[in-house]
Amino acid sequence: MSYMSNDHYFSIGQAGKICNLSVQSLRFYDKIGLVIPSHTDNSSGYRYYSNFDLLNIKIVQDMKALNFSLEEIKATMNNGSLDCLIEKLEAKRKSTIAEITQLERIVESIGHRTNQIGYLQELGNELKDLDVLVELKQFPKRYVLYNRRRSACGMDASIMQFTELFQKADANGLIPKRLMTVYHENIMTFDRNDSDLEFCITIDSLGDQASTDFTRIIPGGDYITALYCGIPNAESCKRIYSKLLEWIERNHYMEIGPSIEQYLVDMAQMMKPEEFIVELQVSVQRVLTL
Repeated sequence: MSYMSNDHYFSIGQAGKICNLSVQSLRFYDKIGLVIPSHTDNSSGYRYYSNFDLLNIKIVQDMKALNFSLEEIKATMNNGSLDCLIEKLEAKRKSTIAEITQLERIVESIGHRTNQIGYLQELGNELKDLDVLVELKQFPKRYVLYNRRRSACGMDASIMQFTELFQKADANGLIPKRLMTVYHENIMTFDRNDSDLEFCITIDSLGDQASTDFTRIIPGGDYITALYCGIPNAESCKRIYSKLLEWIERNHYMEIGPSIEQYLVDMAQMMKPEEFIVELQVSVQRVLTL
Protein backbone atom coordinates (compact mmCIF):
# COMPACT_ATOMS: atom_id res chain seq x y z
CA MET A 1 0.00 0.00 0.00
CA SER A 2 1.35 3.42 -0.92
CA TYR A 3 1.06 6.03 1.84
CA MET A 4 0.90 8.79 -0.73
CA SER A 5 -2.01 7.50 -2.82
CA ASN A 6 -4.53 10.20 -3.58
CA ASP A 7 -7.48 8.48 -1.89
CA HIS A 8 -5.69 7.49 1.33
CA TYR A 9 -5.96 9.14 4.73
CA PHE A 10 -3.73 8.60 7.73
CA SER A 11 -4.52 8.37 11.40
CA ILE A 12 -2.68 10.71 13.75
CA GLY A 13 -0.40 7.83 14.77
CA GLN A 14 0.44 7.00 11.17
CA ALA A 15 1.04 10.65 10.31
CA GLY A 16 3.36 10.98 13.29
CA LYS A 17 5.44 7.98 12.19
CA ILE A 18 5.66 9.15 8.59
CA CYS A 19 6.73 12.68 9.63
CA ASN A 20 8.81 11.57 12.63
CA LEU A 21 6.74 13.77 14.90
CA SER A 22 5.02 13.05 18.19
CA VAL A 23 1.26 12.68 18.45
CA GLN A 24 1.31 15.45 21.09
CA SER A 25 2.90 17.86 18.61
CA LEU A 26 0.35 17.04 15.91
CA ARG A 27 -2.50 17.60 18.36
CA PHE A 28 -0.98 20.95 19.31
CA TYR A 29 -0.65 21.97 15.65
CA ASP A 30 -4.32 21.08 15.22
CA LYS A 31 -5.29 23.06 18.34
CA ILE A 32 -3.58 26.28 17.19
CA GLY A 33 -4.84 25.93 13.63
CA LEU A 34 -1.42 25.34 12.09
CA VAL A 35 -2.08 21.92 10.47
CA ILE A 36 -5.69 20.75 10.76
CA PRO A 37 -6.53 17.20 9.59
CA SER A 38 -8.68 17.54 6.47
CA HIS A 39 -10.98 14.55 6.97
CA THR A 40 -13.26 13.60 9.87
CA ASP A 41 -15.00 10.21 10.09
CA ASN A 42 -18.71 10.92 10.61
CA SER A 43 -19.36 7.79 12.69
CA SER A 44 -16.30 7.80 14.97
CA GLY A 45 -15.38 11.47 14.96
CA TYR A 46 -11.75 10.52 14.33
CA ARG A 47 -9.75 12.98 12.23
CA TYR A 48 -7.45 11.87 9.43
CA TYR A 49 -4.55 13.47 7.57
CA SER A 50 -4.39 13.62 3.77
CA ASN A 51 -1.26 13.61 1.62
CA PHE A 52 -1.54 17.40 1.42
CA ASP A 53 -1.71 17.60 5.23
CA LEU A 54 1.53 15.59 5.44
CA LEU A 55 3.13 18.07 3.04
CA ASN A 56 2.07 20.94 5.29
CA ILE A 57 3.58 19.15 8.29
CA LYS A 58 6.86 18.82 6.40
CA ILE A 59 6.74 22.53 5.52
CA VAL A 60 6.30 23.33 9.21
CA GLN A 61 9.27 21.13 10.11
CA ASP A 62 11.41 22.73 7.41
CA MET A 63 10.60 26.27 8.57
CA LYS A 64 11.21 25.32 12.21
CA ALA A 65 14.66 24.12 11.15
CA LEU A 66 15.23 27.66 9.83
CA ASN A 67 14.39 28.98 13.30
CA PHE A 68 10.92 30.31 12.47
CA SER A 69 8.44 30.38 15.35
CA LEU A 70 5.12 28.54 15.01
CA GLU A 71 3.36 31.93 14.89
CA GLU A 72 5.59 33.06 12.00
CA ILE A 73 5.06 29.77 10.16
CA LYS A 74 1.28 29.98 10.54
CA ALA A 75 1.18 33.55 9.22
CA THR A 76 3.36 32.64 6.23
CA MET A 77 1.34 29.51 5.34
CA ASN A 78 -1.96 31.35 5.66
CA ASN A 79 -0.69 34.05 3.29
CA GLY A 80 0.34 31.51 0.67
CA SER A 81 2.29 34.06 -1.37
CA LEU A 82 5.81 33.33 -2.57
CA ASP A 83 6.57 37.05 -2.27
CA CYS A 84 5.56 36.87 1.40
CA LEU A 85 7.76 33.80 1.88
CA ILE A 86 10.76 35.55 0.30
CA GLU A 87 10.20 38.57 2.54
CA LYS A 88 10.01 36.38 5.64
CA LEU A 89 13.14 34.44 4.64
CA GLU A 90 15.11 37.64 4.06
CA ALA A 91 14.03 39.05 7.43
CA LYS A 92 15.03 35.80 9.11
CA ARG A 93 18.40 35.85 7.33
CA LYS A 94 19.11 39.36 8.64
CA SER A 95 18.04 38.55 12.19
CA THR A 96 20.17 35.39 12.12
CA ILE A 97 23.21 37.39 11.02
CA ALA A 98 22.59 39.76 13.95
CA GLU A 99 22.37 36.78 16.32
CA ILE A 100 25.62 35.37 14.92
CA THR A 101 27.32 38.73 15.52
CA GLN A 102 26.06 38.73 19.10
CA LEU A 103 27.23 35.15 19.63
CA GLU A 104 30.65 36.03 18.23
CA ARG A 105 30.87 38.82 20.80
CA ILE A 106 29.99 36.35 23.52
CA VAL A 107 32.63 33.89 22.28
CA GLU A 108 35.22 36.69 22.30
CA SER A 109 34.21 37.73 25.81
CA ILE A 110 34.41 34.14 27.09
CA GLY A 111 37.87 33.72 25.57
CA HIS A 112 39.02 37.01 27.06
CA ARG A 113 37.72 36.14 30.51
CA THR A 114 39.21 32.65 30.42
CA ASN A 115 42.63 34.02 29.50
CA GLN A 116 42.32 36.81 32.05
CA ILE A 117 41.45 34.50 34.94
CA GLY A 118 44.33 32.19 34.04
CA TYR A 119 46.73 35.13 33.90
CA LEU A 120 45.49 36.49 37.24
CA GLN A 121 45.89 33.10 38.91
CA GLU A 122 49.50 32.90 37.78
CA LEU A 123 50.15 36.50 38.76
CA GLY A 124 48.58 35.99 42.18
CA ASN A 125 50.84 32.99 42.83
CA GLU A 126 53.91 35.04 41.87
CA LEU A 127 52.89 37.89 44.22
CA LYS A 128 52.33 35.69 47.28
CA ASP A 129 55.91 36.10 48.44
CA LEU A 130 56.15 39.79 47.53
CA ASP A 131 54.80 42.79 49.42
CA VAL A 132 54.65 44.98 46.32
CA LEU A 133 56.20 44.88 42.85
CA VAL A 134 57.37 48.29 41.59
CA GLU A 135 58.10 48.65 37.87
CA LEU A 136 58.44 51.37 35.26
CA LYS A 137 56.09 50.60 32.38
CA GLN A 138 55.11 52.23 29.13
CA PHE A 139 51.39 52.11 28.37
CA PRO A 140 49.77 52.89 25.00
CA LYS A 141 46.83 55.24 24.98
CA ARG A 142 43.83 53.60 26.58
CA TYR A 143 40.21 53.95 25.52
CA VAL A 144 37.74 54.09 28.41
CA LEU A 145 34.14 54.53 29.36
CA TYR A 146 34.19 56.94 32.27
CA ASN A 147 32.11 58.69 34.90
CA ARG A 148 33.77 61.48 36.87
CA ARG A 149 32.10 62.83 39.99
CA ARG A 150 32.63 63.66 43.62
CA SER A 151 32.15 60.44 45.53
CA ALA A 152 33.17 58.46 48.55
CA CYS A 153 36.20 56.25 47.98
CA GLY A 154 35.75 52.55 48.59
CA MET A 155 34.38 49.30 47.25
CA ASP A 156 30.75 49.95 48.20
CA ALA A 157 30.69 53.35 46.51
CA SER A 158 32.50 52.04 43.43
CA ILE A 159 30.12 49.15 42.70
CA MET A 160 27.26 51.43 41.64
CA GLN A 161 29.51 53.51 39.39
CA PHE A 162 31.02 50.49 37.64
CA THR A 163 27.56 48.89 37.27
CA GLU A 164 26.35 51.98 35.38
CA LEU A 165 29.40 51.81 33.10
CA PHE A 166 28.82 48.12 32.38
CA GLN A 167 25.25 48.98 31.38
CA LYS A 168 26.52 51.71 29.02
CA ALA A 169 29.00 49.27 27.49
CA ASP A 170 26.24 46.74 26.85
CA ALA A 171 23.85 49.37 25.46
CA ASN A 172 26.50 50.58 23.01
CA GLY A 173 27.84 47.19 21.91
CA LEU A 174 31.22 47.65 23.63
CA ILE A 175 33.19 44.90 25.35
CA PRO A 176 34.38 46.01 28.82
CA LYS A 177 37.90 45.07 29.91
CA ARG A 178 39.61 46.46 33.05
CA LEU A 179 38.14 48.46 35.92
CA MET A 180 40.01 51.62 36.93
CA THR A 181 39.70 54.53 39.34
CA VAL A 182 41.47 57.79 38.52
CA TYR A 183 42.31 59.98 41.52
CA HIS A 184 42.09 63.67 40.67
CA GLU A 185 43.30 64.58 44.15
CA ASN A 186 46.45 63.80 46.12
CA ILE A 187 46.21 60.26 47.50
CA MET A 188 48.14 61.24 50.65
CA THR A 189 45.79 64.05 51.67
CA PHE A 190 42.37 63.67 50.01
CA ASP A 191 39.12 63.15 51.91
CA ARG A 192 37.97 59.57 51.28
CA ASN A 193 34.37 60.52 52.07
CA ASP A 194 34.21 63.25 49.42
CA SER A 195 36.75 63.18 46.64
CA ASP A 196 37.10 63.92 42.93
CA LEU A 197 37.12 60.43 41.40
CA GLU A 198 36.80 59.13 37.87
CA PHE A 199 35.52 55.59 37.42
CA CYS A 200 36.64 53.95 34.17
CA ILE A 201 36.34 50.70 32.25
CA THR A 202 38.81 50.09 29.44
CA ILE A 203 37.53 49.08 25.99
CA ASP A 204 39.30 48.09 22.76
CA SER A 205 38.40 51.29 20.89
CA LEU A 206 35.90 54.12 20.94
CA GLY A 207 34.34 53.03 17.62
CA ASP A 208 31.20 55.06 16.95
CA GLN A 209 31.30 56.43 20.51
CA ALA A 210 34.19 58.87 19.89
CA SER A 211 32.05 61.97 20.41
CA THR A 212 30.05 60.90 23.48
CA ASP A 213 30.28 62.41 26.94
CA PHE A 214 31.10 59.05 28.53
CA THR A 215 34.13 57.91 26.51
CA ARG A 216 37.65 59.32 26.37
CA ILE A 217 41.31 58.43 25.90
CA ILE A 218 43.81 58.14 28.75
CA PRO A 219 47.16 59.27 27.29
CA GLY A 220 49.93 56.74 26.85
CA GLY A 221 53.45 57.16 28.13
CA ASP A 222 55.70 56.21 31.05
CA TYR A 223 54.05 55.10 34.28
CA ILE A 224 55.66 53.99 37.51
CA THR A 225 53.51 51.14 38.80
CA ALA A 226 53.05 49.19 42.01
CA LEU A 227 51.42 45.76 41.86
CA TYR A 228 50.01 44.22 45.05
CA CYS A 229 47.35 41.84 46.37
CA GLY A 230 44.27 42.73 48.40
CA ILE A 231 41.50 45.29 48.29
CA PRO A 232 42.69 48.93 48.51
CA ASN A 233 41.97 50.90 51.69
CA ALA A 234 43.15 54.17 53.25
CA GLU A 235 46.29 52.62 54.72
CA SER A 236 47.31 50.49 51.75
CA CYS A 237 46.78 53.33 49.23
CA LYS A 238 49.03 55.72 51.16
CA ARG A 239 51.64 53.04 51.84
CA ILE A 240 51.87 51.94 48.21
CA TYR A 241 51.76 55.49 46.88
CA SER A 242 54.60 56.52 49.20
CA LYS A 243 56.73 53.71 47.75
CA LEU A 244 56.13 55.11 44.27
CA LEU A 245 57.04 58.63 45.44
CA GLU A 246 60.30 57.27 46.84
CA TRP A 247 61.09 55.56 43.52
CA ILE A 248 60.20 58.72 41.57
CA GLU A 249 62.54 60.88 43.66
CA ARG A 250 65.35 58.33 43.72
CA ASN A 251 65.31 57.84 39.95
CA HIS A 252 64.87 61.50 38.99
CA TYR A 253 61.32 61.44 37.66
CA MET A 254 58.34 63.70 38.29
CA GLU A 255 54.58 63.15 38.33
CA ILE A 256 52.76 64.60 35.33
CA GLY A 257 49.24 63.28 35.75
CA PRO A 258 46.67 61.85 38.16
CA SER A 259 47.18 58.50 39.85
CA ILE A 260 45.30 55.52 38.41
CA GLU A 261 44.20 52.46 40.35
CA GLN A 262 43.64 49.54 37.98
CA TYR A 263 41.96 46.39 39.25
CA LEU A 264 43.33 43.25 37.66
CA VAL A 265 40.34 41.18 38.68
CA ASP A 266 37.65 39.33 36.77
CA MET A 267 33.99 39.89 37.64
CA ALA A 268 33.82 36.28 38.83
CA GLN A 269 36.33 37.18 41.58
CA MET A 270 34.57 40.31 42.83
CA MET A 271 33.19 38.46 45.85
CA LYS A 272 36.71 37.55 47.03
CA PRO A 273 38.49 40.82 47.89
CA GLU A 274 41.49 38.96 49.29
CA GLU A 275 42.21 37.74 45.75
CA PHE A 276 42.17 41.22 44.23
CA ILE A 277 45.29 42.24 42.33
CA VAL A 278 45.67 46.00 42.15
CA GLU A 279 48.10 48.09 40.14
CA LEU A 280 48.64 51.71 41.16
CA GLN A 281 49.88 53.69 38.17
CA VAL A 282 51.40 57.17 38.22
CA SER A 283 52.18 59.00 34.98
CA VAL A 284 55.81 60.24 35.10
CA GLN A 285 58.42 62.06 33.11
CA ARG A 286 62.20 61.93 33.42
CA VAL A 287 63.79 65.02 34.94
CA LEU A 288 66.89 66.23 33.14
CA THR A 289 69.88 66.43 35.49
CA LEU A 290 73.18 68.20 34.98
